[in-house]
Amino acid sequence: MKAATAEKIVQQIQYELQRDHYPEGFPELPEIPGGRYISDEFYNLEIEHLWKKTWLCAIRADEIEEPGSHKLFKRLGMSIIIVRGKDGVIRAFHNTCRHRGAALIQGDGKRNLLMCPYHLWSYDLEGRLVNVPEEHDFGGLDKSQRGLLPVRCDVWGGWVFINLDDDAAPLAEHFASISDDLAPLDMKSLRVKGRLHYRIPCNWKAALDAFLEAYHVKAIHPETVAKLLDAKGTAIGLYSGGHTRMALPKRFNQSGGTWGTDAEAYDIPSVPEVFRANNMAYGVFPNFVSPFDSAGFPFVLFWPDGKGACECELIFVGAGDPNETAENSEYWQTFVANYDRIQREDFQFLASIQESLESGAFTGMKLCYQERRIYWVHEEIDRRIGVDRIPEHLRVSQRLSPFVDA
Repeated sequence: MKAATAEKIVQQIQYELQRDHYPEGFPELPEIPGGRYISDEFYNLEIEHLWKKTWLCAIRADEIEEPGSHKLFKRLGMSIIIVRGKDGVIRAFHNTCRHRGAALIQGDGKRNLLMCPYHLWSYDLEGRLVNVPEEHDFGGLDKSQRGLLPVRCDVWGGWVFINLDDDAAPLAEHFASISDDLAPLDMKSLRVKGRLHYRIPCNWKAALDAFLEAYHVKAIHPETVAKLLDAKGTAIGLYSGGHTRMALPKRFNQSGGTWGTDAEAYDIPSVPEVFRANNMAYGVFPNFVSPFDSAGFPFVLFWPDGKGACECELIFVGAGDPNETAENSEYWQTFVANYDRIQREDFQFLASIQESLESGAFTGMKLCYQERRIYWVHEEIDRRIGVDRIPEHLRVSQRLSPFVDA
């Protein structure tokens, strides 16, 4: 993170701690139509023009460290194999045999060949078709033209991303506006420490919204987050590409520990002071947030499961002994358990919100200044879909571009 950015965050926090009026020059935020959370048409637009054309965080690279190691990504109606080749390169392929479409694998594992269980067509780790039983019976078969169908795949900070759009900008460009901020975290050196998974009966955006503001902290986290962080000092940043930042000053002395634990052995030494003194939560478009911290942190990912339900996945990463996880370490057990408690507090009202939206009783959201990250994400969703494709009554007004940090 640049020194000027860190200083700006500190100054913004001090401003927020003293502010007792609506900021001069900041526009009123129009209501976000409730139909964006329940409309079949809008959901279909999201699938086609957002989810199928955006870089999506799939796995950690350290989960497939050895050649032949693979994981299966199954979301959004997709089944994609992510595999490390013998050359060390991570690649992604559609999990479908080029013979008659059978799935090659059913889950995670390690193998030298990707072999279809139906007729034993076999592909190497680079996706090339290398063996066809009774090949002589296939007239005109050119194996070089029947390799697995590739999916764009790239790695950022040790996280593997996929994108179904061959024309999408490179992953590095997707992260360009926040890459300097996050570079000191040295994420590529971290290892997976634990996981949490939830299914929530609400639209994916309603779940994500809960993690884009601190306006709710006093109300639903009085014994947890409110005791750790001072929501009054929330300093927000908006970035190009739909990314966001939210910094909350910590209420306790921070020198490598978090959540009331002794984290000296788990400290990420490269993390700068601004990340130690404050909870620095970044929202990465389209679907995840992370409260980055020197003592480890989760990626909190939201995945639609139809228009009225979603899944939330937390992947915890950290430093220290690479073999220590929530299964064998008291530190990581406590770390994950504390997050589980907070997640459940965050999720408690989401089902009723979805019910209100679907009943027609609630027409839309009137957001405050502290909730502007939500509005910025909605603006970016419309830009990705294409405003002209969206029915007028479901659009949001483009208001916040003049307030973007980078």
